[in-house]
Amino acid sequence: MKRLTILLTALLTAALCAAPALAANRVETLTTDVALRADGSAHVTQVFSADTAEGTEFYVDRMDSGCLTYSRFAVSDENGPYAVLPDGQWDIDASFDEKAGKCGLLEIDGGVELCWGITEYGRHDYTVSYDIGGLAGAYSDADGFNYRFIDPDQSIFPTSASVTVRMEDGTPLTDETCDIWAFGFDGQIQFEDGVIRAWTETPLEGSRYMTVMVRLEKGCLLPERQETGVFQAVVDTALQGSDYDTEEEPITATDVLWMVGSLAAVIGIVLGISRLVKARKKAREKKRLNSVDYFRDLPNGGDLNVSYALGSGLGLCTPEHYMAARLLRLVTLGSLEPETDGQDQISLRLLREPHGGDAYDEAFYTFLESAAGGDSVLQERELERCEDSRRGKALDELLTSCEREGRLTLFRGGSLRSKRCKKAKDLTAEGQRQWRELLGLKRYLLDFSLLAERTVSETVLWQEYMVYAVLLGIAEQVLEQVRTLYPRQLSQVERYQRCLRGTNRYNHYLYAAVARQRQAAQVARSGGSGGFASLGGGGGFSGGGSVGTR
Repeated sequence: MKRLTILLTALLTAALCAAPALAANRVETLTTDVALRADGSAHVTQVFSADTAEGTEFYVDRMDSGCLTYSRFAVSDENGPYAVLPDGQWDIDASFDEKAGKCGLLEIDGGVELCWGITEYGRHDYTVSYDIGGLAGAYSDADGFNYRFIDPDQSIFPTSASVTVRMEDGTPLTDETCDIWAFGFDGQIQFEDGVIRAWTETPLEGSRYMTVMVRLEKGCLLPERQETGVFQAVVDTALQGSDYDTEEEPITATDVLWMVGSLAAVIGIVLGISRLVKARKKAREKKRLNSVDYFRDLPNGGDLNVSYALGSGLGLCTPEHYMAARLLRLVTLGSLEPETDGQDQISLRLLREPHGGDAYDEAFYTFLESAAGGDSVLQERELERCEDSRRGKALDELLTSCEREGRLTLFRGGSLRSKRCKKAKDLTAEGQRQWRELLGLKRYLLDFSLLAERTVSETVLWQEYMVYAVLLGIAEQVLEQVRTLYPRQLSQVERYQRCLRGTNRYNHYLYAAVARQRQAAQVARSGGSGGFASLGGGGGFSGGGSVGTR
């Protein structure tokens, strides 16, 4: 028995030691700078911030796609430049010491492989540079490129990645002369100070990739690579499978007749399926709520942004609910007071800045103050000011900032595996606990009048509960229970109900401005003005190839 134990231990040790060397190496960040030249070529500089413990070399595959060339390859680290071996003389079977301080370009099927020695294990910044000939092509309608910088087939994914595209001569790249799109990752692409920047916002993993497409007006470049056809065909191919809006074919009279005829035949099925889906969703929601214990305190440490990030990411609340909760909290704090003139006209009187220590309460109050003007009374007619692009954008950015701050707080507190909060698997054990607090409060509020115990703290807390009831979309049900449970506070409850209806009315106007801004931003994003990257699409790209160590 003892011999068997020793044998099994030895086999397990051998198996662990034989694990792929790649698992011990990682790239924390990968920054890419693309300096475009007038002839369509580019000088590319990439910095790999890497930590290695195994292997002998790094390699970067760059495919030529039948139109690209790669040259002037060079590598350096914090100790200086590496020796460049003549093309074709890099030996992947050479030893660690033979590769140390050297780099070389190796031809492979369909492209080249950029190789350099790891040189020294540990944390190093490798600066890799090379020229791409023919990156941007000339088309009849525009010039541009669709290039994949990071492939989904990677043996090492960078945790964080960014791409900067600029003109080598300093000519600004702006929304007036360029259209930009990005594909394959959770992040953004934007114009910033005359350059184009794309960056990831969550770690790259699995099937993620990083493709950037840029269309430039004629005259910005004079590319040597001449293409037949139009660049719009490149755009159309890339947008397929993406979440960018694409133009649909116009509807014909035949289409209309077919749709009308089909509608009568399927409407019953659709209604039946809709009822079934709603019933199943309601049953799942009830089962989910019944699986958690009641939570009687304010969830997530009373941080409304954290509750919003959890609820929004996992389908428990909406941005409109969150903004209504923020408005109601300002009422609870004594900063806002809804008023009526007796003719169904409601206004919001701004009384004083909130002093609860929450910067986002103050930010929402400041926004309302700017819309209200000098009399500190926000009237319905003044909400038209919120519909202009500047104010709508400011409010949209404020909402986005709140959710981002909530996710960052969760991530820093060990509740998220990354800065992403979209699925239950994104939560750690601590994140699951935070999630159960939010669900537990919802269950508690829905069963508020059914529970026998009543405490003084609940009487004090019910107005704060209402803020979370609004966030969770159950405010009216909860308020009716409060009316029943606290008859001695009926006048206060009725006043609060008027406040709730007034803030809901104003919230409807305000969120409509946000929705219009987001719709306009999506149209601009799809048209190439920058914005969030698409997780899919990007087909028809050039370049690409895996990155790894061996």
